[in-house]
Amino acid sequence: MLTVHRTGPYRLFLIEDNPAEVRLIQEAIKEAGLHDDIELEYAYDGEEACETLDTSKIIGKLYDLVLLDLNMPKVSGKEVLEKIKTDPDLENTPVIMVTNSDYKKDMIECYRLRADGYLQKPADFKKLVDFFVSVKRSIEVRNKLSIYYIEKTYDELRMAV
Repeated sequence: MLTVHRTGPYRLFLIEDNPAEVRLIQEAIKEAGLHDDIELEYAYDGEEACETLDTSKIIGKLYDLVLLDLNMPKVSGKEVLEKIKTDPDLENTPVIMVTNSDYKKDMIECYRLRADGYLQKPADFKKLVDFFVSVKRSIEVRNKLSIYYIEKTYDELRMAV
């Protein structure tokens, strides 16, 4: 189980090619009450993401969590994931794949490449907020980002009526 322990704000790197999705995620972070706990940076394509990750290594400010879209222009999400997980300086960075794909083959391939989680993009805004509420609860309860705790809490919130 990968966890990151830090005294705020946590550095979240969103790699998403759709500006509307980026805006929705920014709003969901605010709605979940995480805006003071999360420092959000983003890249709109895989090439930009790789450059940003390399820069983060050089300046010594690694990310606490990466949310990575599977289908990215220039460099695919799978290629970015492979770069992260094969780089000794980045390999312990938790990466959650976020995608519209419900193909089992994609999920299996991402886990084979050592993704820490696989999240189908929520169909509605409330579910997206619930995901970030689970991130917030991980910080509040565990005082760290725990992929296991985030996924467990998110599943519980999705099951709630």
